[in-house]
Amino acid sequence: MNALTGVEGMLTHDEYQLLAAVPLQAAAEVAAQRGDPQLFNDMAAMLALLAMVTTLTHAYLNRQPVFRERSPVSVLEAVPIAVCALVFSESNLEPREVQTCLRSLSSAYFQLLREGTLGPQDAYVEKAFEMLLAGDRVQALQGLKRGAVAMAHAVDAWEAGRRELD
Repeated sequence: MNALTGVEGMLTHDEYQLLAAVPLQAAAEVAAQRGDPQLFNDMAAMLALLAMVTTLTHAYLNRQPVFRERSPVSVLEAVPIAVCALVFSESNLEPREVQTCLRSLSSAYFQLLREGTLGPQDAYVEKAFEMLLAGDRVQALQGLKRGAVAMAHAVDAWEAGRRELD
């Protein structure tokens, strides 16, 4: 059991597997490939995680119920930031510092969406969602990793462009 399932007002086990478990694995593997074994230290990978979980959650909300039990919409809408909070909670930061990180992550995510840096990679995630529903976790993980790599590269390029302007 994890911090996002098993309690009323939380995700069901199946929802956690669909919306959080595989994107967490994909983002952690991408962060490690990028040289950081701790996901919470790689902001581009964290932004990719937030984007992946957001896209998966929207895909799930836009479908008829996939599972017998479905969490309330208010719980599902909180999943993307809750998954990121789970990652940051492993960083040994104080709760106040975790909240600051979450606000910064969310702000950066929305800025990158507005500027078109994030969003084009959603096709990878939407395809992975279909694979997850079909029970093909291995292919879904590969698709999410491709999406996370594309997102991380886009974020890196965006940051490099900002530095050039400074």
